[in-house]
Amino acid sequence: MQKQAVLVCVICVLAALLTAGITTALLKRGKTPAANEPAASEPQSVDPTKTDGDLAGHYQINNASSALLTETADAGSEYQDSTLFLGDSNTVRLYNNGLVSLQQFCAREGIGTQVALNEGIVTFKGDNNHYTIAQAVAKMKPRRVVMTFGTNDTGMEVQAVQAAYPYTDIIVNTVPPIPENHSSYPHMDQAKIDDFNMALLNMCEQLGLKFLNTAETLKGENGYGNPDYYTDGDIHLKSAGLKAALTYLRTHAYQTEDRRPDTNNIPTRTLEYVSNPSSAVAAPSSG
Repeated sequence: MQKQAVLVCVICVLAALLTAGITTALLKRGKTPAANEPAASEPQSVDPTKTDGDLAGHYQINNASSALLTETADAGSEYQDSTLFLGDSNTVRLYNNGLVSLQQFCAREGIGTQVALNEGIVTFKGDNNHYTIAQAVAKMKPRRVVMTFGTNDTGMEVQAVQAAYPYTDIIVNTVPPIPENHSSYPHMDQAKIDDFNMALLNMCEQLGLKFLNTAETLKGENGYGNPDYYTDGDIHLKSAGLKAALTYLRTHAYQTEDRRPDTNNIPTRTLEYVSNPSSAVAAPSSG
């Protein structure tokens, strides 16, 4: 019961920080959120016939922020290989496209905050239990984690991961941009995604975390996602976009001293490879 109470408190604190961050971002743009507008939820429905126009100047990131990861020399494959990727559908696609190993990701398509925090979606070989993402991180003892939630739900579980395994470096990634042609997902709104990402940077500053601005490399000149990185009408990244994001990760590296007390007894993940990048990861195998 005490652990549950602590987790509830953590979630409440995070929600408050996200609300404050988004309010700050909106105030900088000269408006405040409506009373009935949720501060940290999926971008709200919009008229699919409405054209948002050029958003090139909308996304304003403070380049002097202490949380922002700036350009570095390419940290190479070792840096990428020692990173655990947490998230939803686009993180699943990293695995499905063969860009990261099974041992490098914990994700599920369509995942939301409640599932990530409370539902056991990760399994390990020789273990019949199902673990939440935070619990899985504690067992896998990663050098660093990159958290990319938001394609389906803009909630985050940053502090749950911090509490579960405080020895890992946490990098909060932007919600990926969407292409101007997102007809299969007409309710998505790039301006709101921009607002949320600006608020995420503010949250990272408050929590002492690092912010990875992959939106910078995934955007086209008009402020939307580069159409070369998406299938027409879709919002999910193709292999080219995923590769661009990984290159950005390696060239905006967060190099720190390894604080992990040990790397012993790390279990092996038990999901099968799925070749179709548009499908969800298969159910855990029995092996």
